Amino acid sequence: MTEQQKFDTGEVKQASGDGTLHAQSRFERRAARRAARQAGGGAWLGGLLLIGLGVLFLMQNMGYLTNFSNWWALFLLLPAAGTFSAGMGAYRRDGAWTQEAVGPMLATAVFVGLTAVFLFNLNLSLFGPILLIGAGLLLLFARR
Repeated sequence: MTEQQKFDTGEVKQASGDGTLHAQSRFERRAARRAARQAGGGAWLGGLLLIGLGVLFLMQNMGYLTNFSNWWALFLLLPAAGTFSAGMGAYRRDGAWTQEAVGPMLATAVFVGLTAVFLFNLNLSLFGPILLIGAGLLLLFARR
């Protein structure tokens, strides 16, 4: 078999770090590239977050957001982006909403909710009882 035929069939031998040659199929190489892409797939989320922050600051500078004194609350979105990325990664890996995927998504909801409360000066007296009711419902209806 010629070298071109070996390459076409995916039986290319590659040198590993210890100097030995091993065969790697085309499918293994494709799976490795896909895994590498998914491992670094959270960059788009950070980019969207920075674009959103930039838009908010631009709107404030142009006079559309006059009372934007609690801008520091936007930094709560950073851990929200991290937990969202972890939850989506677990969902993609498992293919279902397992406990490993739902937990980070709930944490994301908490961070986004806190950001909204502090950013827009919302009254916490409404959210406290709602959180208690939600926690009680989760305990009642949680599968064991």
